[in-house]
Amino acid sequence: MAEENNEKQGMNWMKMVAIFLVMIIVAAGTSYGVMTYLTREKTEEAEEKEEFGPTYTLGDFTVNLSGSGGYQFIKSSIVVEVDNEEVITELEKRSPQVRDVIISTMRNAEISEIEEPGARNLKTKIRNDINSLLNAGQVKNVYFTQLVVQ
Repeated sequence: MAEENNEKQGMNWMKMVAIFLVMIIVAAGTSYGVMTYLTREKTEEAEEKEEFGPTYTLGDFTVNLSGSGGYQFIKSSIVVEVDNEEVITELEKRSPQVRDVIISTMRNAEISEIEEPGARNLKTKIRNDINSLLNAGQVKNVYFTQLVVQ
């Protein structure tokens, strides 16, 4: 009988060790999964943030709004981010054309496009209109460094 008790205690001991090992494996797997998920998320965020390219200041613009709806004019300063230095040279050469495109685009803008969040649409229109003039590269982003609507 003593031998049976020793066997039962040995079996219980083995079951406890097995359960303990399973718990360690599950905890390690969970920790690995969580760490992998968090690391991947940070890596994806870092990949999404592209390197900031060369910039060029297009200048100040004061434009009368055509369909003002209470507003009369918009005053802005615009800076563009380009994909290479050659674009800056071309922007300087085509300055009158670029200024004309921006003034026309802003003049035809609706109030909803000038106020946030519609300003993103206006920036996209300005970027696309400038890019239609360029041969050497592209404007990647348009930034309003000043934007006053009265």
